[in-house]
Amino acid sequence: MKQIQIEQVQADLTDWEAGGKVDEAALLSYAHWSRATGHQEELIRSLTLLATRRFKQKETMDPLLNRWVKELEAMNALPAELRLFQLNEQLRRSKQALQIDWPSLRETDYASMKVQILTEYESKTSALLEQLDQLHDEVEAAKSDLRDSEWREQLEKLFISIIQAMQEVATLEDDTASLLASMQGNYFSREAFKRFGDRVHSVKHILEEICELLPERAEETRSSAIESLEAMIGLEDIKERVKAWYRFLLFQQEREKAGFSSKHQPSLHLVFTGNPGTGKTTLARLMAQIYFELGLLGRPDIVEADRSSLVGAYVGQTEEQVMNKVKEAEGGVLFIDEAYALKRQDANGSDYGQAAIDTLVAAMTSGEYAGKFVVILAGYPEEMRHFLLANPGLRSRFPESNHYELLNYSDDELVAIGEKVASENNYVLTEEAKRALLARIDRERVDSTFGNARTVHNILLDAMFKKGSRLGPDAPLDEMALLTETDFEQSNGEDARTSVDDLVGMEKAKAELEEIEALIEVQKKRQTLGLKTAPVQLHMTLTGNSGTGKTTFAYLYAQMLKRTGYLKRGHVKVVSRADLVSGYVGQTAQKTKAAIRDALGGVLLIDEAYSLNGGANDYGREAIDTLVDEMPKHGENLVVVLAGYEGPMRRLIESNPGLSSRMKRTIHFEDYSPQQLVEIGVNYARQFGYELEEDAVSAYEERLRGIVNANARTALSVIDEAIARQSYRLVKQDIDDSLINQILVVDIKTKL
Repeated sequence: MKQIQIEQVQADLTDWEAGGKVDEAALLSYAHWSRATGHQEELIRSLTLLATRRFKQKETMDPLLNRWVKELEAMNALPAELRLFQLNEQLRRSKQALQIDWPSLRETDYASMKVQILTEYESKTSALLEQLDQLHDEVEAAKSDLRDSEWREQLEKLFISIIQAMQEVATLEDDTASLLASMQGNYFSREAFKRFGDRVHSVKHILEEICELLPERAEETRSSAIESLEAMIGLEDIKERVKAWYRFLLFQQEREKAGFSSKHQPSLHLVFTGNPGTGKTTLARLMAQIYFELGLLGRPDIVEADRSSLVGAYVGQTEEQVMNKVKEAEGGVLFIDEAYALKRQDANGSDYGQAAIDTLVAAMTSGEYAGKFVVILAGYPEEMRHFLLANPGLRSRFPESNHYELLNYSDDELVAIGEKVASENNYVLTEEAKRALLARIDRERVDSTFGNARTVHNILLDAMFKKGSRLGPDAPLDEMALLTETDFEQSNGEDARTSVDDLVGMEKAKAELEEIEALIEVQKKRQTLGLKTAPVQLHMTLTGNSGTGKTTFAYLYAQMLKRTGYLKRGHVKVVSRADLVSGYVGQTAQKTKAAIRDALGGVLLIDEAYSLNGGANDYGREAIDTLVDEMPKHGENLVVVLAGYEGPMRRLIESNPGLSSRMKRTIHFEDYSPQQLVEIGVNYARQFGYELEEDAVSAYEERLRGIVNANARTALSVIDEAIARQSYRLVKQDIDDSLINQILVVDIKTKL
């Protein structure tokens, strides 16, 4: 623990002891430091705070709390509140052991049955005496520890009852043995039988008295749905709307009780819209509970459905599946997630999505199940809006006042959700871990598919896994309760990346890459210092012949942008005309937008981009227009790189003013010289452990000079051929294994 952190905790301790908000992670680290350095007084202060706080939060003895209590006990520093809690836990465990089911013994039982029952009594009385003896010691110790507490009288009464019980059980043990000894065949002494029966009755009575004195485990009271809603993080606007809706429904009920009739009842059907992980399903469950609490539904259950469970594959199957779900949801809520999937925009005659919608509307308004169930639809905001507009019958059952949009969580709310998930799993986040969690959240928040609370939950589970896999079973107990910055770190995969220095030639491109990296770093530093920042133009055009390194450069570019923190994912989405252009009106824009979505957080590389520059009726122009329109919408979340031959690329950029205003940076890749191509090939061979003999290098260069328009791909292909030829030669000639990594002139000159 750093000195500055120790001093900060020491400064905060007094405030925390006075009831201030405790930084549990810092306190855990401080306790660990105090224990390791022998500062007993500081250890007592920190453990007392930690244990008291955990006791109030958990109200149960978990491993960490148990350890702290035992440590404080060993130092004779356990506070009365915690000692009482510890005793309660011990007494609750004892109570279950005292609730014994004693078997009945009748005179008419067969001899073997009597022996079996009495043997069972001997076993149970022996175990009971051990339990009572342990309980006696626990209460006796507690009487001394808590002699000044309000529990003193009850402990004294309990202590006396335990002693009486021990005497009665010991006597029952003797009576059981006497009864067994008096047996002759199927008979035994009536006097011994009566004495045994009276003693059993007395033992039952005294044990019941003890159990009444022992504490009950506090039953978890089921909070109302409104209280559960209030406990949720964020959603402030939704909470207010739901509470207003709740008050209105209560008002309606009171009107009915007062004798006022309402000809028109409000619709209970709801629409929840929002991105993934914003709480739509949770809110649906709470609304089902609210309707149940108000008596509007017969049960608080929801039945979840989606397209696959509602839409069939042949005539008649869809109606049957929908009605089966409606029947299953009777008395409760039918929750349909991504409801717009029921009717797809490109649906053909064999799609029965509309039949599902029609059947659902009919069930909601007429027939056997009308008014007996509630429907809640959920999905993305834009898709849900279009879906309802296209289905008037469905839309009329869901008035606008019943539409709830759940917004994305803020950063603070997402971190609070992370803390809650950690707490539910008995972990605490350090301040550094919270910052690391926020950084992970920011990297994940790339597009509208960001999972909000769901993503945070997954990040926390990943951090817990990393903690366990990193430390293993021998981790200190305090460390087991902490999630630190290290647990949230992600491998960025840079160790395996190609370095700019590994590239042959491409001097201008290398200089450009270093210049851009320097520009980003300086602008980030200016931002940190509160200075104005200059715009960073990152979209670019790469021109040059095939095999000059444009695609390789694009990957290096993406890696650099991720390394500097500019891009969150740093991947490269490579597309061509076929991936963007369709033969139908409107579909090109959809395909282009889909490619852009896949590229968010990384680089969209459009290879041979000039092929989009077609004639007046060519849909390639639609792809360009869509690209130009989408680029500013995604800001720093998308970098576009266009690649192709120099002349056609220049004409493409000049043909569209919007494109030319966005693609301000152009890098031209010169053809490789024969010597550079040889260097590329030799380096490529070395990646696989092959070496070219000196004569083979000369033959390799001669071969490349003989190929028209040779480029890097050509150079690599010749090496691939040589490796294959060398393998064939080694096998056929049975050559010594020491030459297995040598490529000779014959391997270079011979063509397969």
